[in-house]
Amino acid sequence: MTESGPDREAPSRWPRWKSILLVASLALNLLIFGLMTAAGIKHGWGPPPSVQQATLLRFARTLPDERKKEIWATIRPELRAARPLWRELRQARADARSTVTAEPFDLAKYRQAHDRLLDVETRLRKALHPVYEVVATHLTPEERREYAKWQARAERPWRGRHHRRPAGEDDDGEERPQNSQSTPVTVTQTPGEQ
Repeated sequence: MTESGPDREAPSRWPRWKSILLVASLALNLLIFGLMTAAGIKHGWGPPPSVQQATLLRFARTLPDERKKEIWATIRPELRAARPLWRELRQARADARSTVTAEPFDLAKYRQAHDRLLDVETRLRKALHPVYEVVATHLTPEERREYAKWQARAERPWRGRHHRRPAGEDDDGEERPQNSQSTPVTVTQTPGEQ
């Protein structure tokens, strides 16, 4: 027998306020996701390269595939020739790290490792200098203007890099010497504007 009297509980209904709360929560989550996605797109999904990495070679990697392949085809032999220096640079950095963390700290060994690191970095920069010239000559005028804007953005710290600094103020807040022949390119300014 089945019970059909007043003692039997009717199935409870989902309260209306819970439905409204669920929809509001979903809307808020979508809003937050949208804002994060927009910020990621605007800022390139992560911090920019550091100042030392904001080079023509790094910029060439951001070009469309066809242009990138053209440029890399012209500089590939020079880059292959520089590979031993890159390996030597990685080793010099590792040596400098190991001497700075060694206990007891030996200042003479650290100076020697750091001097070697400086020497390798200098030789690598000198070896890559002609590569930068080749890349610069293969860029179109529009690509060179884009490089100037890209580098100016990349040289700013990640936080607040889109905020303008007062003219002549450097990253550390000190006055930068003003050159009367050229003004620094800002994020919102193209190289031709002043």
